[in-house]
Amino acid sequence: MRLSLILLTVVTVQLSSAATPDTMSEEEAIRQDLLVVAARPDYPYEARRQRWTGSGIFELTFNYQTGNLREVHVVKSTGVRMLDGHAIGALKLWKAKPRSVHNILVPITFILSKH
Repeated sequence: MRLSLILLTVVTVQLSSAATPDTMSEEEAIRQDLLVVAARPDYPYEARRQRWTGSGIFELTFNYQTGNLREVHVVKSTGVRMLDGHAIGALKLWKAKPRSVHNILVPITFILSKH
């Protein structure tokens, strides 16, 4: 029997020259306990059926005062529009603690695995 999983990789992401000093990695935000909500995307059935996989990087911008998410930006697409959409949908639910975070880079990988 095959099971499909989403592998959310925690990697150190090199910040591009466009990123600001206020950008941190997801790993750092988790380590510092700065997130109130960090929903994970589901792996859509149709994408699994089609055996679509991909890895992407998304930048989340928060309202510093409230911790509410303001924007999700695709830094690197997964290469599959459906996977990007499901990642963005889950990331739109994220919330940070007030006065804790400006921007977070979140790597997301969708892979099929056998179990």
